[in-house]
Amino acid sequence: MEVNKNVRPRGTDSAKVIQVIETISLRGIGTDTDPVRAVKQFWNFEGELLAENDPFICEE
Repeated sequence: MEVNKNVRPRGTDSAKVIQVIETISLRGIGTDTDPVRAVKQFWNFEGELLAENDPFICEE
């Protein structure tokens, strides 16, 4: 991957508070390849999944 040395990180360009539904549920069967963990999901008010944070997937 080629790195552009002319680009400098500026930090956050924009941030705002929005309303979403946050759910936390257990997932996994308790094995080394599928440990039990709390998975956080974010939904809009129409029931559409916006994002998911699964700690096991982040570790891989």
